Amino acid sequence: MKKLLQTAGWVRLPVQTAVYPVQTIYSAGYVFLDRAYFYLEPDGKNAVSVWMSPKKKTDDLELLAKEFYQELLNYAHYFISLKSNGDHVRLLLQRALFSAAPSLVKEAEEREIQQLIKELEQEDLSASKKKQSKKPPAST
Repeated sequence: MKKLLQTAGWVRLPVQTAVYPVQTIYSAGYVFLDRAYFYLEPDGKNAVSVWMSPKKKTDDLELLAKEFYQELLNYAHYFISLKSNGDHVRLLLQRALFSAAPSLVKEAEEREIQQLIKELEQEDLSASKKKQSKKPPAST
């Protein structure tokens, strides 16, 4: 890992995008917007340099950088958990909404039934067109 570089009130934090995607870097940076100024720049093919400067000049640059790395880890975990639990969360929310308003279940079922009927009618129509096109012309 590259070392932190401190220069003229700024600290550079190298971040590997293979480990922490850009979305994670943005999210971690957002937490620090009230405490620091940011500048992001590409640092090779799979890395980003995050430059931070504290808004309060009395803040310790190294401590700020360590806190940023902790926030990166926090958001990396959050996004991984969100991705792996997304289906479960969606199911729980649907159940909660449907239990609060049972009429929504009936409406959703009716829409689904109507959609299935339309799909079946379209399949029947296309199948009958294929049969008609395969018939030999009538002889006179």
